[in-house]
Amino acid sequence: MVTKVRIEANEHFREICPKITGHVLSVGSDDDHDHQGHKYRSYFRNAASYTTSDMPNHPTPHPIDLIIDIRNVPEIKDESYDCIFCNGVLEHIDRFQDALNELTRILKTGGTLILGTPFKQSIHLAPYDYWRFTKYGLSYLLNHKYKIVNIKELDSINNEFPSAYIVEAIKK
Repeated sequence: MVTKVRIEANEHFREICPKITGHVLSVGSDDDHDHQGHKYRSYFRNAASYTTSDMPNHPTPHPIDLIIDIRNVPEIKDESYDCIFCNGVLEHIDRFQDALNELTRILKTGGTLILGTPFKQSIHLAPYDYWRFTKYGLSYLLNHKYKIVNIKELDSINNEFPSAYIVEAIKK
C-alpha cells in the first residue's frame, strides 16, 4: 500500500530533482524504488551521474554503488557531489550530527541537499529508529551552513502535525 505521505513526497521530489544537473549521491538507497513503480534515479533525469549508497549494517540484496558509514566517510573527498539525496535515513543514524557534518563536507559549495525526515511515523527498522525532527529542529541544524530554500510539510493537519518533511537546502 502506498501512503499519502509517500505520494506527496514523490510529487515534491518530481518537482525539485529535475533541476539537478551535476553528480548526485543517494544516501541510504536500499533498492532505490519510490514505491510507485519508479526508481528515484529516474527523478534526476538531468543529473550527470547518480550514485547509490547504503550503510554496512543494512544488508540489501539489491546492487549498491557504495557501502559507506555516512557518519564517517574518509573515502569520499571534500565537495565531491553537487547534490545529496537523503530520504528517510537520518532518523536511523545514532550520531545524526556526525552524518550531517559528513554530508555537508562531501557536498559542493552551492550544492543541493534534499533531505526527507519523518515526524509522525510509526517505529520502523527497529531497533535502529532513533529520531524525529520538527521543521524548527531541521532549520536549527541546517541554518549555519545552508540556505534553506523550502521545508515542505507532508500530510499536514492545519500545519501543526505533519507526517514528514522534505527540505531543499543550498550549501553556503
